[in-house]
Amino acid sequence: MRTDRSRTALLALLLTAVLAACGGNAGNPDPVLGTESPSKARKPSAGVPTVASPLPASLVQGDPCTVLTDAQVKTLFSGATPQVQPSQDTGVAKQCRWSNPSRGSGIGVQLVYAWKDGLGHVYAKKNEGFFEELAPVQGYPAVAYGPTDDRATGRCSVAIGIADDAAFEVDVKLADSQAGKGADPCQDAQHVADLALATMRKGRA
Repeated sequence: MRTDRSRTALLALLLTAVLAACGGNAGNPDPVLGTESPSKARKPSAGVPTVASPLPASLVQGDPCTVLTDAQVKTLFSGATPQVQPSQDTGVAKQCRWSNPSRGSGIGVQLVYAWKDGLGHVYAKKNEGFFEELAPVQGYPAVAYGPTDDRATGRCSVAIGIADDAAFEVDVKLADSQAGKGADPCQDAQHVADLALATMRKGRA
């Protein structure tokens, strides 16, 4: 009888030791990808600028048509009221576009929720096409990029990192009368990004 009790006690001790070695997380599973706390968010790869004062990464899940106010949009189109293409989900980003067909000009804002490494996604492809680091916008790193350099035709896409794991994009098409005449569409894209960031930081987006 004592032998059976001793054997039972030994088995209990061994089971406790095995559970301890495995972490003892019964009922408390390890966190899965995408639920980590902000302190455990992935860090940018080598060469990718860090975001010193990150905005909530959840902003890229919002409505892109709200990152520019009606007043801002009217200013960008020289007082004209542009056509608005309602928000669309491309499977990579949520995008909104404004345009003035009579002048050939247009603006697009894309909240790219698929870029889980923020600007790291753009930097990983820096040798595959057009890539140019720009001056930060309100302290947030910015990059002009694309398959080709289309500035001569009045087009430019600029990506802005709002956190190490989140970014948005601004696409600009200059008016036909300005394209190819020395105007830099990337500067215009930076200006649009500046307005969008002002709105985001006020919590309107």
